[in-house]
Amino acid sequence: MPKRYDKIIKEILKDFVDTLITKVIGLKVVKSTVMETKLQITNEREADFILRLELEDGSIILLHIEFQATNYFNMVYRELWYWVYMVKVLGIHPVQYVFYIGNEPLTMKDSIITETLNYRFNLIDMRDIDCDKFLCSDKPEDVIISILCNYQKKGVKIFIREILHRLKELVPEETLRGKYIRQVEILSQLRDLQNEILKEAEDMAIVYDMERDARFRQGRERGMIEGIEKGIEKGIEKGIEKGIEKGRLEGMKKGPIEAIELALDIKFGAEGLALMNKINNITDVDRLKQIKEHLRKARTIAEVIEAIETNN
Repeated sequence: MPKRYDKIIKEILKDFVDTLITKVIGLKVVKSTVMETKLQITNEREADFILRLELEDGSIILLHIEFQATNYFNMVYRELWYWVYMVKVLGIHPVQYVFYIGNEPLTMKDSIITETLNYRFNLIDMRDIDCDKFLCSDKPEDVIISILCNYQKKGVKIFIREILHRLKELVPEETLRGKYIRQVEILSQLRDLQNEILKEAEDMAIVYDMERDARFRQGRERGMIEGIEKGIEKGIEKGIEKGIEKGRLEGMKKGPIEAIELALDIKFGAEGLALMNKINNITDVDRLKQIKEHLRKARTIAEVIEAIETNN
């Protein structure tokens, strides 16, 4: 998975940690407290999730969860490093789980056994989990996570239709449903299923306002480029000039606008996405970059609105 997806995937998966704790790890949690994830001894590294869990039986555990999309050869040493740090600084022996969400066969090791050391963490390949464990849930977050599970007994087309139908049943509000479908689509890239998701969503007509969807704009821009190439082949000089200029401007705006839309969606949901009408009308690329930087630091929607108006 390209590094540019790492933060996006982590933002999405944070909504599903509770589901994995109860349905995969099997813990009965009474209270969950998110702990600081930036760990530093001689160098700083940020863990994905560290949680202090109070269980039904009254016990307390420190749960450390990592999501890994590639086969990292030294993963076992990284986990051992985390374990040593948490014991040293927090004073609790953590229970560690690594969820492998990649598409290649899992080859990472989960243990180190030598004459002087015997260490092991829990390594779970999401493709070993039956997708029905999540598909039958009444929570849309559970349904979404099924895209990473084993669907072989169903077949791709039926599996994707079940996901989208379930989301349609559970989430009648179109804007929120659109957010969930985008999350499924992003996660589907880990399984090379993005094209199938987009096609089925289009066939089922359940995606809200495609004009505001990043994938729609990407397709439109690709179409513009193809139009330019055809214009060149036909020798239509006027069409070429207009197409190239429009494609150049759209291309310069594409990156900042998509970054702004994703950040608005993740941080503020539908309320944030409502600001995209104003954002899409901005043609100054430098101004878009300034707004993107303000959005990264903003804690409230009011701060975002102020940033847009200040840069007006």
